[in-house]
Amino acid sequence: MIGYTMVGTKDIKRAGVFFDKVLGIVGAKRMMDEDTFVVWNITPDQPSFSVCLPHDGNEATVGNGVMTAFNAMSPEQVDEIYKCALENGGSDEGAPGERTPNFYIGYFRDPDGNKFAAFNFTGEIG
Repeated sequence: MIGYTMVGTKDIKRAGVFFDKVLGIVGAKRMMDEDTFVVWNITPDQPSFSVCLPHDGNEATVGNGVMTAFNAMSPEQVDEIYKCALENGGSDEGAPGERTPNFYIGYFRDPDGNKFAAFNFTGEIG
């Protein structure tokens, strides 16, 4: 259903380095790398994530209530993604932990202030 998600950045090189590290944990690699945008995915048939310099030339801003969540393979991988984000210029938006039964998630912001989460279903939901 979702093909890709994109967020704006003020610094495409900094964003590229940040997401190379954070998304590398789940095995994502750059599939497109242009002067104004970068796209990562694991395989071409799965949804992708991208960052861009806004096409209209205005400054990138953060959407209130907007968040992208990355699917991790385990709670330990959630912890690793969260830690990597903070070690590479991101900020805390909620430490990893079980929020509801069988749902483990941690929240962070990238250096541009965009909100993200890494999550893992640890069992049956509902």
